[in-house]
Amino acid sequence: MNANPWTTLVDSDLFRRMAGGQAGRSMLRSRLFRDAMLRKSYLTSAVMARRQPDAFREVRAFCLFIGHNKSGTSLIGSLLDAHPDAIVADDMDALRFVAAGFSRDQICHLLAAGARRDFQKGRVTARRVGAYSFLVCGGRQGSYRRAFVVGDSTSGSTTRRLGETPALLNRLRAIAGEAATRFIFVVRNPFDPISYIMVRGRRSFENAADHYFTNCITALELRQRIGPENVLTVHYEPFVSDCEAQLRRVCDYLGLDPEPGYLAACAAVVHPTPQRERERVVWDARRRAEVMARMRPFDFLDGYSFDR
Repeated sequence: MNANPWTTLVDSDLFRRMAGGQAGRSMLRSRLFRDAMLRKSYLTSAVMARRQPDAFREVRAFCLFIGHNKSGTSLIGSLLDAHPDAIVADDMDALRFVAAGFSRDQICHLLAAGARRDFQKGRVTARRVGAYSFLVCGGRQGSYRRAFVVGDSTSGSTTRRLGETPALLNRLRAIAGEAATRFIFVVRNPFDPISYIMVRGRRSFENAADHYFTNCITALELRQRIGPENVLTVHYEPFVSDCEAQLRRVCDYLGLDPEPGYLAACAAVVHPTPQRERERVVWDARRRAEVMARMRPFDFLDGYSFDR
């Protein structure tokens, strides 16, 4: 499958060198650049929707993720995208399109295009501390048979946007129309995402912990506002240790029928032992105790500790 010219450009060594420099990073983060990219997405998706007006008539559910970065959402999203009746892109921040007034079909086309790009890259998350491919042998990643479920595995940005702009939830539901809006809340041992924030974000322990627990407060509020029946909580550690059973549970929630061989093929790319990101930083007794104390108000963190 050939990449389009834009994908070829942004994946080129020249673009990566430019984007990796200080000037390049400032440009990519600028409001002017983000607005220009949003306009480009609007125009291209409008053309796609006009050319293929019936492509997403069968969508039954829109699936978004809430929670924290580095909690396993990319993994679960990639496995769902391998299902022949699902399209789940990675790190697309779909709610920015909702906020900008894109139509349902425009968003679906953009997510389908994003899933194709993810497949072309081997389903490797570029911003991962240690690169790992979630490419499922024989799966339908980057393509689909029937689009019953369309989604985006972005979690941090989705949580933040819904927390800051509550009206986005109603706007999303209006865009979805008769299709259900389903959220997956992926939870991981908090010592791992906090460590990841410290290493990847180059933040202090205090800053990383504050960021993590602020997100927990938002996620807890969102779970109540969205409605418990529309939020499936998935704990990362049980998911990787018993992938077939846990993925079947996710598919059931989304109304997807796991075909023969699908669950086993997905489980084959999942390492059953979670990577301990917490070992990338030094955790003294004070830091461990502080995190344990701040975990107590959140029922979804019950049972976690530094060692398990």
